[in-house]
Amino acid sequence: MGDRVVRAMTFVILAGAVVWLGSKAATEMWDPDAWWHLRLGNDLIAQRSLATPDHWSPFASVPWVPTEPLPEIVAAYVDRAFGYAGLAWLFGVGAVLVVLTVQVTNRREAPLLPATVATVFFLLPAYGSITPRPQLVSFVLLSVTLAAWLQTDRDLRPRWWLVPLSFVWSMCHGFWFIGASYGFLFVLGIALSRRADLRTVARLAAVPVASFLVVLLNPSGGLRILEAPFRVNATADYISEWQRTSLLTAGPLGALLMVGLTAVVWAVTRQGVTWSRVFLLVSAVFWVWYAERLVTVAAVVVAPLLAGALGALLARSQANPEVVPPGEDRRGAGRRELAVLAAIGASYLVVLALVVPHTSARPARVPLALDADLDRVPAGTTVFNDYLMGAWIAWRHPDLDQYIDGLATPYSTEHYAQFHRAETASPGWYRVVQRSGAPVALVDTDGPLGTGLRSRGWVTVGTDAGYSLMRKPGG
Repeated sequence: MGDRVVRAMTFVILAGAVVWLGSKAATEMWDPDAWWHLRLGNDLIAQRSLATPDHWSPFASVPWVPTEPLPEIVAAYVDRAFGYAGLAWLFGVGAVLVVLTVQVTNRREAPLLPATVATVFFLLPAYGSITPRPQLVSFVLLSVTLAAWLQTDRDLRPRWWLVPLSFVWSMCHGFWFIGASYGFLFVLGIALSRRADLRTVARLAAVPVASFLVVLLNPSGGLRILEAPFRVNATADYISEWQRTSLLTAGPLGALLMVGLTAVVWAVTRQGVTWSRVFLLVSAVFWVWYAERLVTVAAVVVAPLLAGALGALLARSQANPEVVPPGEDRRGAGRRELAVLAAIGASYLVVLALVVPHTSARPARVPLALDADLDRVPAGTTVFNDYLMGAWIAWRHPDLDQYIDGLATPYSTEHYAQFHRAETASPGWYRVVQRSGAPVALVDTDGPLGTGLRSRGWVTVGTDAGYSLMRKPGG
């Protein structure tokens, strides 16, 4: 009876986790990057190709390649059919899949209760990155990839299906290389453990090698796809989510807590520790440190390690650690359990589908009241814009030329530096605005640039959502 109550409570907790994380979708669309993803998805549909389309701004001078075409195309079709409410529901699907995939991966490492506890720990560092972007695909596929390699660490069998998975992943999000690279880390760990002969190690190493090589077949650009994940370094100083992590915030602290708990339990139980798992744990610390954007990656990596550690601790505390509660498998969820998880996810998505038409039919944090004024600006006009507004202009006002947008990679480092000078009203900022040739600006009303433009005589046409549309004096 007690075991049944515990199982029931763990499912209730999981349902709460799904609702808590999935509820982020039951709001108005607010992520500023969502708009350029939609624009790019529609451009790819229009050209009937995954090749790089023409960029939307004449200030974009750097060759680039679309790294997320499949989810962008899916989102564009959903928007055409169901509008912003449909996009919100699609976001909910992604959020639910992240939670359930992490749980299923955790269950491959531990019984139900410790696996669920690890999933709950995962929620805190993950919460900030659960946004309506293609990165949700990466969180799901990274968890799947880690589950496969953790099993390989046990049985030394190659999972060749990871190769086509990398190919598909490379058309969904730029984090594909993280999953492929973890293959090398596992192979190194297995080699150091001396549990496999040279031939076996070579066969295992062929999987990550093939995972990288297959990406060369990506129809968006082959070699450029291999280079794309590292291009962000050129402009990272100007993009807050790619700057070094502030470790004293909730998300990073949550991830580091998961790492610390895992290490402590390993030290106490001395069970389940292999070279590969130690490398995984160290890599999670690296992701937390490297950039705010990668905190959730760290949480995905450490979640199954924490689950396994807690499972070992639970087994040690039992009088007979070999006894497993009836109907429970330490090495994976059974069909009945998977059916319950699927029912939890599906039930929430049905409710979400009824809710989003009432909560998510309009976008948020964008100046909707200024759309009519922007529509009257002649096509081809340059708009000197706030960084967050570039994607909105590209999506809602495609005939205008924004100075910059969140797609980032098509812009040079020098262009970013010039924009940063103008955005912060640093010395020489007005020369940047003048050289752009922009007769209108869409800027943060109370920001340094908006204040500076008003001091130069720019006329405010209208304000909304914290932004001002301004016209050059005499324009």
